[in-house]
Parts: sequence; C-alpha cells; structure tokens
Amino acid sequence: MSALATLETGLLLGLYALLAGIWGVLWALAQVRQAPIFGRSAAAAYGLHILAALTIILWTPLGFGWKCLIVGSSLVFLALPPMTWRFLQHTHRDGVSQDDRKSSQHTARVEARL
Repeated sequence: MSALATLETGLLLGLYALLAGIWGVLWALAQVRQAPIFGRSAAAAYGLHILAALTIILWTPLGFGWKCLIVGSSLVFLALPPMTWRFLQHTHRDGVSQDDRKSSQHTARVEARL
C-alpha cells in the first residue's frame, strides 16, 4: 500500500467512525426530544456512514477480512442505539433503576465534594 493509499484509507476510516458516532448521538436526541429533524438528521448521518463504508469496501486496498469487519460493524452500528435505548428504558422503568438498593446493602463510601 502506497503512502497516499494509506492516508486516504485512514481518513476514510476516521470519517466512518465519526459518522457512526454522529448517527448514535442524533438517534438518541430524536428519542429524547421527539423532534422529527433529529430523526431525519440521524437517518442522513447513517446514510453517509453507509456511503463511507461502501467507499472503503470498493476503493481501498484493505484485505477481505477488514472489509468484512466494516460491513459487520455497520450492521452493529445500526442496531446498537435502539438496543441501548430499550435497555435503558427497561432498567429505569417506573423511575427506579433495577440496580438501586437500600443504603444498608452498600458498603460505607467516602465521598469527596468540591
């Protein structure tokens, strides 16, 4: 792989990761704010993410295994925000976390306050 191809591939992979993060943040904002603009923006970010993935798969000199990893990661990135959201809703149902315990069950802690 030439120096230019390495640079291009690295930049594309950075863009790929950035767009995945933007997709997740916008998707979460769409759930919290219930504003259609966030939902549409999240869909656009994921579309750009897929475009970056296709560019990486079709035009970079990465090996077959790495390209398969890109495809699999894109599918996981699509499913991760909704799965996490459902988990958070389940965990915090009725305003109380399932992991909340009475203070007597906790060991003594020292808290430093600023």
